[in-house]
Amino acid sequence: MFAIDVDGTLLDSSHHLRTDVRDSVCRLAASGLEVALATARGPAAVREIVRQFDFSPWLICFSGGWIGQLNRSPLQSTNVQLDKRIPAAAARSILRIAFSYDLEPSVFTSESWRVRNTTGEILEESRIVNLQPSVVSDLLADGEEPNKIMLIGSMDQASDVLLRMRESIRTFSNATFSKANYLEILPAGVNKAKALGVLTEGLGLNLSQVAAIGDAPNDLEMLSEVGLAIAMGNASREVKAIAEWVVGTNDEAGVAQAAQWLLYGKGAV
Repeated sequence: MFAIDVDGTLLDSSHHLRTDVRDSVCRLAASGLEVALATARGPAAVREIVRQFDFSPWLICFSGGWIGQLNRSPLQSTNVQLDKRIPAAAARSILRIAFSYDLEPSVFTSESWRVRNTTGEILEESRIVNLQPSVVSDLLADGEEPNKIMLIGSMDQASDVLLRMRESIRTFSNATFSKANYLEILPAGVNKAKALGVLTEGLGLNLSQVAAIGDAPNDLEMLSEVGLAIAMGNASREVKAIAEWVVGTNDEAGVAQAAQWLLYGKGAV
């Protein structure tokens, strides 16, 4: 299996899927390898990416909280293997703490994205994932359990407010950074590595048979557990430190380079 992070890895810095990257991933799938996209995004936010492939990749969404696929037509969730949720009481506590820090939470389920207000950062995220959030007064219905709560801070908040927020909820959630100013709040115990373990076991594989590629802190567990860890050229220092291979950046088709190495051997032209 080849597990591929999405933002900063599969997609270039303009958040587009390059033709050479798409074609290389399709060749890998055609060769018989299972392909999984492992992303902080929800299923709805990867539809336009999946639409560009000629096969249906496995999806590890919400940084490991949801596993499934999308039907080819229409692109609806199917074959769901895992659907972890934040307990309702914990979700309410997270929202209260976020409000106390003057942060605007985004609340996600597999089919919805809700916000109270559209900040500049939320509007930019909407543009990136090609989805519009629902603007509502109450982010959670009674007893509702979301898959993820995301906090997008301004860049000057990344090392201050979001870090304090993460510390405040550490005992009852798993909070990880997908970007410097994106705090992804997940059910306790959720990460991409554990989801890959669930997926591979169901397919009769083990993690030693997985190559994974990523760039960000929320990829660290995944890269630490697989048989072959690959870092993007634009990856953080800690990601590169645990990788066996380092490829080009996401603007240099690093995923295509990794796919070529997997197909033909490292050093192949």
